[in-house]
Amino acid sequence: MDIKKTSQSSTLREIEHILIVGLGKSGLSCVNYLTKQIEFKKKLFEISVYDKNKIVKEQKNLLKNHDIKEFFTGDIKFEFIDKKSHIFLSPGVSPAEVNKFNQKFSIINDISLFLEHLSNNSNNLKVIGITGTNGKTTTCLFLEHLLIKSGYKAKASGNLGNSPLDLIGKLRDLEVVVLEISSFQLNPFKKNGFPGKEIDVGVFLNFTEDHLDVHVSMDDYLQSKLALLKSSKRQVINASLLKKIPKRFNDITFMHKDEKYTENQILEKISKEKYIICSIENSKFIINNNDFEVCIKESKLSGDHNELNIAAAFAAFRCLDTTFSNYHDVITSFNMAPYRIECIRNVNGIKFYNDSKATNAASTIAALQFFKDKNIFLIAGGDSKQLSMEPLKKYLNKNVLHLFLIGKDALVIKKIFDKLNNLKISICNDLAVAVNEAFDQAAAGDIILLSPSCSSHDMYRNYIERGEHFNKIVHSLKN
Repeated sequence: MDIKKTSQSSTLREIEHILIVGLGKSGLSCVNYLTKQIEFKKKLFEISVYDKNKIVKEQKNLLKNHDIKEFFTGDIKFEFIDKKSHIFLSPGVSPAEVNKFNQKFSIINDISLFLEHLSNNSNNLKVIGITGTNGKTTTCLFLEHLLIKSGYKAKASGNLGNSPLDLIGKLRDLEVVVLEISSFQLNPFKKNGFPGKEIDVGVFLNFTEDHLDVHVSMDDYLQSKLALLKSSKRQVINASLLKKIPKRFNDITFMHKDEKYTENQILEKISKEKYIICSIENSKFIINNNDFEVCIKESKLSGDHNELNIAAAFAAFRCLDTTFSNYHDVITSFNMAPYRIECIRNVNGIKFYNDSKATNAASTIAALQFFKDKNIFLIAGGDSKQLSMEPLKKYLNKNVLHLFLIGKDALVIKKIFDKLNNLKISICNDLAVAVNEAFDQAAAGDIILLSPSCSSHDMYRNYIERGEHFNKIVHSLKN
């Protein structure tokens, strides 16, 4: 584990136990990593495992080749944690799982372990961290693509599905790692930031209401996000956030400029550290006044939200490299991230789009704005995470013909939108029913869009499984 300091300033040699909370991909990666550290450093600590969704037998089968002290399942109890100096929280596990005991436990996760490892092992690896309510995965994957196209050995990792701990054995073959970091992963470090290696560039994409089933307030959610900026040498920030964050983080900003200017007028109006998305002679550009200009007209990442994601990625990249110039090839060769407004199939002129990654209202609003000139049959619902759906109202009134609701909060959401004029609402037992009912009503030229605005955890393991199920249902439809 090579930890000099943790968030509680304990050293590894003082640790008797580490409790792994959550035995998903990251939990398994952590066990593999820690086991190697035990073998290398001899017996410095013992590992226990807790997963409320996996019975002990299943846990033992997954870890049959590892030396695990104890296995736990069911509701988490204080005695599982008592005397454990460290708790490893998997990315999908809410900090509330352990915070409810009102004890100050030393929390670690795969991001903190990765950064600690880098700080204790000499290397020139650059790290870019990306957070925000929406757009993290798209921005990470685009930035990875940009880095590779420009000649760097790069890998995107973190909350997008693969643990950075799996990269440790491959660090000699890497020059840049791009980390997607969620508020869950940042929350334990919101006071002082991550221990260990300082992140070279921290990117804060946007901030809208989300995860209030976990965070005690919007400010608590914001403070979690700020942990990334506290941990970073350079900060790239959406200009709309400047009023929300401390002035010391006002480093590099990106934004839209809605007015149409000539190129000279744009250059006169912006400063060195701003990346502006603007219209010049009927084309869209990202531009600053430091010899940087890229046309994004041919990008497959359409929509205002994706233009901001691209601008953030370029701003972060240029913190490391200002010599590369073949941006056109980067723009035209990158495809949309899976399950984010992804076109799945065209059946008799009816197009099906998978936006399963939309787990809050802001994400669905971005999708509806993307299809603002089309008739939409919208499939939404799931676990609303106690978030307000009110922001959707004005967008549903524009071009959504029929709203099909699924999941545990379907009735709650229906009540919010019941009084909207001209909006038909149906409660469906499951996703297959919603897709088939929408298909029966749609005509050529219409859009059937899965954009849930909700978490998938009431019906699926994650948004990926929900997206895969949607694809399977759509591909089973007959012309």
